[in-house]
Amino acid sequence: MGTFYSRLAAYYDQMYAHIDYEGAAHRLHEIIQKYKQTPGNRLLDVACGTGTHIMYLNDKYDVMGFDISEEMLRIARKKCPDISFVQGNMVSMDIGQDFDVIICLFGSITYLTTSIELQQTIQSFSRHIKPGGVVIIEPLFTEETLRERSMGLNCLNLPDIKIARSNVSRREGNIVYLDFHFLISTQEHGTEHFIDPSPMGVFSLGTFQNLMEENGFSVDIIEPGFDKEILILGVKKP
Repeated sequence: MGTFYSRLAAYYDQMYAHIDYEGAAHRLHEIIQKYKQTPGNRLLDVACGTGTHIMYLNDKYDVMGFDISEEMLRIARKKCPDISFVQGNMVSMDIGQDFDVIICLFGSITYLTTSIELQQTIQSFSRHIKPGGVVIIEPLFTEETLRERSMGLNCLNLPDIKIARSNVSRREGNIVYLDFHFLISTQEHGTEHFIDPSPMGVFSLGTFQNLMEENGFSVDIIEPGFDKEILILGVKKP
């Protein structure tokens, strides 16, 4: 997880205020109801961040949040005080509970940089999902959809802080470095500059499909995704 998510967690929601979380949650619910074969409604949001998806899913599901960043979870607990949040790594996730739905959205799965990590994570999902339950993964990109040397810019202009994040991605083997450059201006510290390389793993769509099938899922690809291009959906076989 990049430096941005711990150092600037307090501004995460403002940085991504343009995302239609409510619309994504509505469509997500429609997809879940189409595919889910279990009678229950327990949902685990893996890499839940500050809990914004959970805010819009809480009236339809018995939700739990899971994230690696304690700073992000601190904000999520304030936004959703009645929800249980667990800190941990999705690669080694062991909550000791099972769920009807597991979601991992907004490109979070792409922070895994090795096939072993991806395999262990999908195994973790499989251990925590009931037969007939649904797993929905939204990668930032796959080998097939990756646009090399892509550029991005995100700016935040608040009275107490000014943030500019600019990047040009670069690929080295099976890892893409997003190379975020941050300029952060405050009255207290002036203007600071730091770099968050944000390495991300490049996996083919076939790799995702094969690993999910090996772990007991029937797989479907949904296009488009929410903020990203595709959703990878698995239904756990009985």
